[in-house]
Amino acid sequence: MTQSLFAIYLGRGMRDMGRGLIAIFIAIYLTAIGLSMPQVGLLLTLSLLGGFLLSLMAMSGARYLPRKIWFVCLTFVTCIAGCILFLSDNIWFLGIGSFLGSYAASGMHWGPTVQLEQVSITEITSEKTRPRVFSNLNIASAVGRAIGSALVGIATYLIGVHDWSIIDAYKVLIFIYVGINLINGIIYLFLTKEIESNVPKNELIVNPIITKSRRKILKLSGLFGLDSFAGGLIFDSFVAFWMFQKFGMNEGLIGIIFITTQMCNLLSLWLSPYVARKIGLLNTIVWTQVIASLCLIFFALVGSPILAITLWMFRGLFDEMDVPARQSYMMIIIPENERNVMSGTTNLGRGLGRFPSSYITGLLWSGSLTIFPWVSAGILKLLYDFTIYTTFRKEQPVTIKPKPTT
Repeated sequence: MTQSLFAIYLGRGMRDMGRGLIAIFIAIYLTAIGLSMPQVGLLLTLSLLGGFLLSLMAMSGARYLPRKIWFVCLTFVTCIAGCILFLSDNIWFLGIGSFLGSYAASGMHWGPTVQLEQVSITEITSEKTRPRVFSNLNIASAVGRAIGSALVGIATYLIGVHDWSIIDAYKVLIFIYVGINLINGIIYLFLTKEIESNVPKNELIVNPIITKSRRKILKLSGLFGLDSFAGGLIFDSFVAFWMFQKFGMNEGLIGIIFITTQMCNLLSLWLSPYVARKIGLLNTIVWTQVIASLCLIFFALVGSPILAITLWMFRGLFDEMDVPARQSYMMIIIPENERNVMSGTTNLGRGLGRFPSSYITGLLWSGSLTIFPWVSAGILKLLYDFTIYTTFRKEQPVTIKPKPTT
């Protein structure tokens, strides 16, 4: 394992530790300081819009700044956003912070840093080793999210034992969140030049319209946008709030559920390369998500908290299995000089699809239509699964001369 690959693994784990932490309490915290659910939905929508625009900057700026600089700068921007959340309860300042720092905590598989990871890993792996490396990357993500979920227990302890208010206890968590991202920025300083593209800057394509693979890129971007829109209806912050509101669970119990679900995710990520070798990358992308989508629909419909938790955890065994397969698949169906624009454009598609959905969920919840987002998300994800399968089932990989493997 190279120094850069280790830094990418560790950076992903730390970043998603922060995301796993903030995802559980952010919606509860924002309502505790006086925001309505539509306002919470609007703030989280701004978070997704900000991620979309930062992704666009990272893609178009690939010609001008090294990837290492982008990694470090994006992480420190998140630190600034965390400081705003800690210091202010003004909705305008919170809107700026959410725009910059992704309070929505929904960027595990999209966002500017994710697209940087994808193209950087592609530079230092071969087609043969890439599925396992992407699997390891997402395992690091799941471990980080599990640890982040466990850290919420600090607030439970402060509230239950020392009689702190919810707001004060959650501010401790925000302080930890800022510290995690600060450490992450330092980790990225250890990235080396091996993550940079070998393609000359003037040959690096940043406009998907002029690529030879534009039809593939735009089709995948549209489909990923559909999938992301569906995911945005029920991302982790709303899942936590749903458990809090419908079943009366506190943040400690929600954290335990999230940790257990992350363990299920870990297993699915570890199994993903083996499943892909048996049934192929595209089949892994599609059929594991069909099972996860059906679980999502039934999760919303059951009235028993035990059955709901069981369905959520069973979904966790399949929900992440497609991710390494999808990341590998994108990189093998296009030429090397189009990888940056493929990663960037599909990432933008996911961002564009996601940013209106959280606001829609906030509006639906304010009108007591709390089941609708879950069922809609499940149906839309099933539509995505079958569309991507019928569209790309005959697609053949592009032959690319590999770089030295890790």
